[in-house]
Amino acid sequence: MPDGQNRARKSSEKKIRRIVGRQAAKVMTDCDAMLLHNTDLLANLPRLGFTAFLRSMTEDMLQLATQPDPQGDRLRARLMSDLVPALQGDMSKNHVVSVDDIVYLTNIVTPCLLLELGRRKGHIDVEFPGDPTDSSACFKLRTGPRCHHYSFSNQQLLQLASNIGEELVGLCYFGDPRSRERIEAELATEPAA
Repeated sequence: MPDGQNRARKSSEKKIRRIVGRQAAKVMTDCDAMLLHNTDLLANLPRLGFTAFLRSMTEDMLQLATQPDPQGDRLRARLMSDLVPALQGDMSKNHVVSVDDIVYLTNIVTPCLLLELGRRKGHIDVEFPGDPTDSSACFKLRTGPRCHHYSFSNQQLLQLASNIGEELVGLCYFGDPRSRERIEAELATEPAA
């Protein structure tokens, strides 16, 4: 006999609109154009800060870049191909970047894209460090308008995304109260950055 509780829970879950097909191709083209037109921003990223880069991205770019499918993988790869050298201060791309460095930087930047999407949707308030990949980086997050500010490092961000990534998605996309509670509980157990 089917479980009515599971069926009710599944039907009440909110769905994230996927960007696919022609729309994904258009977002990829728009991202290419944005990166090509923002070479000065990328060259001066250490001075201007990561938030300036996030402001140059559209909501569709942020959404596709956080989408866990081949289109999202392609956009993340495209973003990281320009963002990694910019974060490392090597716009000439003369220095070899290891695969481990690319993976590390991508694992930090991707949750940042999700947090920025949540900020734009009005579900959270977040302050990004100038360089989120710096070991001394300090993020500030408020999970709601009347909520406490939490400070955490990029290592804690990685841990948060690893431990309760689904809740991070629920909060950023929908402002889900249960996700907010779980994230606050996780952040409260971590020592402040």
